[in-house]
Amino acid sequence: MIPEKIKFVKMHGNGNDFIILDEFNSTLIPESKKPSFVRAISHRYFGLGADGVIFVQKAQNVDADIRFRYFNSDGSEAEMCGNGIRCFSRYVFERGYVKNTFKAETLAGVISLNVSEDEEGYWIRVNMGKAKFSKEDIPTLDDVWGREFKIYGHSYNVYAVNTGVPHAVVFVDNLDIDVERVAKEIRYSRIFPQGVNVNFVKVENRNRALVRTYERGVERETLSCGTGAVAVAVVAEKLGKMDRDVEIITIGGKLRIEIKNNGLVYMAGQASKIAEGEIITKELRYDI
Repeated sequence: MIPEKIKFVKMHGNGNDFIILDEFNSTLIPESKKPSFVRAISHRYFGLGADGVIFVQKAQNVDADIRFRYFNSDGSEAEMCGNGIRCFSRYVFERGYVKNTFKAETLAGVISLNVSEDEEGYWIRVNMGKAKFSKEDIPTLDDVWGREFKIYGHSYNVYAVNTGVPHAVVFVDNLDIDVERVAKEIRYSRIFPQGVNVNFVKVENRNRALVRTYERGVERETLSCGTGAVAVAVVAEKLGKMDRDVEIITIGGKLRIEIKNNGLVYMAGQASKIAEGEIITKELRYDI
């Protein structure tokens, strides 16, 4: 049974917004009901509205301090979320579940995190691990590295990578495009059996790029995507377009990405808490 009232916290990372539900001490939403509950609570009109829902749980992996679970607004569970795990990090640190440096269990593996605070607010540095480029790891049915997609009379060269979730990176001269219309042709292409997030990138110089991202599972353009920013940085560096220490500017704000010589990638960005309260579960619409 779902409790009649459930405490929540609403947070965002550069405008990518999330509802955080605390299951550290007890299960609030039964596993079988999580997808439908997530869809109901994420709805922008009949729920609280969010790009996704984060569940805080005790770690099952002995190498981790705590467990991060992320569901897209359509109810599907994703391996990782770069902006989401920053919000999660601030939440669990403030609750005293972890120290400022800790490890979180995710479906993409155990991730190391660090929480700090300055005059601008909270900053979270995330060890995103190494990007994966093989067909099996992304996954794709065929090679997608500079692969040409012809969409609505235009040609786009697409580069695929997995930075926790599958991403397609497309370099453009102008970001004034119909992102959702074009991205769907790539996101739903049969070559991506699990779908793919799509990032359109305008490189300004060796250390700065502007990005717009369409997210799988949310099924629209979002204001920011952490794993997408990492994908852009690693693909741009691999192609020789950008250096290893860069700023990725999303609609919602700035992310700092650093690629180490050993291939490890670090992302740093902020996390903001904007509301907390109680969900009255019996008033939710589950038929949408």
